[in-house]
Amino acid sequence: MSRIGKQPVELPQGVTAALKEGQLVVKGPKGEVKQHVPAGVTLAVEGRTARLSAADDLGRRQKAYHGLARALLAGMVKGVTEGYERKLQIQGVGYSFRLVEGAVGFKGVFSFDRPFPLPPVVKAELSDKDTVLTLRSADKIVLGRFSADLRRLAAADRYKGKGVRFLGEQITLKARKGAK
Repeated sequence: MSRIGKQPVELPQGVTAALKEGQLVVKGPKGEVKQHVPAGVTLAVEGRTARLSAADDLGRRQKAYHGLARALLAGMVKGVTEGYERKLQIQGVGYSFRLVEGAVGFKGVFSFDRPFPLPPVVKAELSDKDTVLTLRSADKIVLGRFSADLRRLAAADRYKGKGVRFLGEQITLKARKGAK
């Protein structure tokens, strides 16, 4: 059995956890999060404590998912109570983010309008100058994947640093070719 998987997860007031049809479902004040759990992993909720256990007849590979399932459960509980947040920054002359009907767009980056649809569980908010985009969600996995996809669409240039990056991320600029 996994050492991490054996540890219980505390459920704060107003948070419920259940295992339904191979899906771990956690509900709380910030919403509901679902995650697939491998077969053989079961959930037991006692009061304000949730404990995952793995069947004894599982193979070594399957038992490795026991600790993963516990870590996912802890992340889901944090998501539905506190929520997760990612901030993206865009740099460049005339570059900015735009929010248009449930989609994020870029101004000045492409020669054409290219809106990128927001997942239903992700909320977006712009700063005053439209250069910092704040993304919030209860689902850490969806938020991380969406923010990485946005960053990849207009990744920061290695020579001038123009483009999208995570707030506070340092881009190492390449040296330009010098004169002989």
